[in-house]
This record gives sequence, structure tokens and C-alpha cells, in this order.
Amino acid sequence: MEEIVWLGVLLGAGAALSVGPIFVTILNEAAIRGFGAAFRVILGSATADVILLLPALAFAWMIAAVAQAAFWVALIGAVFFACLAVQALREARRLWREGQSPQARGWAFWKGVTANLANPLTWTFWLATGTPTMMRAQHLAGRTGMAVFTVTWFVVASGLEAVIALAVARSGRRIGRRGQGAFTGLSAVLFAVLAGMMLLRDVIA
Repeated sequence: MEEIVWLGVLLGAGAALSVGPIFVTILNEAAIRGFGAAFRVILGSATADVILLLPALAFAWMIAAVAQAAFWVALIGAVFFACLAVQALREARRLWREGQSPQARGWAFWKGVTANLANPLTWTFWLATGTPTMMRAQHLAGRTGMAVFTVTWFVVASGLEAVIALAVARSGRRIGRRGQGAFTGLSAVLFAVLAGMMLLRDVIA
């Protein structure tokens, strides 16, 4: 059982700390709207993982078929992240020029869901890494081992993301609105880079 716990911890930590669409979205929400909005993104991302986890367990062939459709997943993802880049740029300008904090929006949770599902790497992760590791846990300790691994993975990944989001949300109060504007501008650049990478890697190539 110890091996299963460590598998969950390592995989969860790696997923939480990797700089990707979800990580950028969490930091962006934490910096300009606070911990609550960032935590809703985390919950949305976890929900998307559950959506992918269930067919990964029951219908591995379904995941493989979707993975082969990386072109369409990447195209949708690139458009979504380009829209997030435009939105972040507008918010950065508003913070920098007017010093106004963007109003809280109710779709932070759905940002987490969409950002995760629109990222081809998420699908690849569950196909190439997540599902085989869960099968290893099941082989070692049956369904109990699979349950322990899954819970450990979600707790570690979401917990680390929440700690990072809380730190960013609190630091936002110290750096002021212009500092938040600069950070949001950086988020816009990162969203644009992510969109470009998806286009180059999975659509144009």
C-alpha cells in the first residue's frame, strides 16, 4: 500500500506543479479575483479529471479514439486559450490604467473544466500515465489500492494548487492594482503562448 500512496503523491505533485493551462488559469484568477475564484477553477479542473477518469477505467478504447482526434481537441483548446489571453489583456489594462479590480464572475468553475478538457495533454496524461498507474495500483491491492491511489492523487494535486492560489491571492493585496495588472498581463502572454503551442504542435504540424 505504501507504493500506491507514493505513486499518488508523486503523480499528483507533478500534475499540480507543471506549468500548463490549468496552472496559468489558477494563478490568473488568484491574482485578480482572489482565492475563492481560483479554488473554483481547481474544483472545475478536478471535475474534468473525473470526467476523463471514468471512461479511462471503463472504456479505455474510447480514450484512445479521442487521443487520435488531437487535431480537433487542440484546435478548440487553442481558440479557448486565445480568448482567455484577450480577456486577461483587457483586465490587465483596466487594472493598470483605472486601478479597478475586475468584478467576480460566476464561471471560474467552468474555466477549470473547459481549460482541462480543451488541453490535449490532459487526454494524453490519462491515456499514457494516469490509467496505467491506476491499473498498477489495482494489481497491487485490488480496488482498495485503486481507490487509495485516486484519492491520494486528487488530494495532493488539488491541495498543492490551492496552496499556490492562496499565496498568490494574498500577495496580490501587497503588490497593489498595478502589480496585479502586470501579473495579469503576463498571464495573457502565457495564455497566448499556450494557444500557439497547441496550434503548432497538434494542428499545423
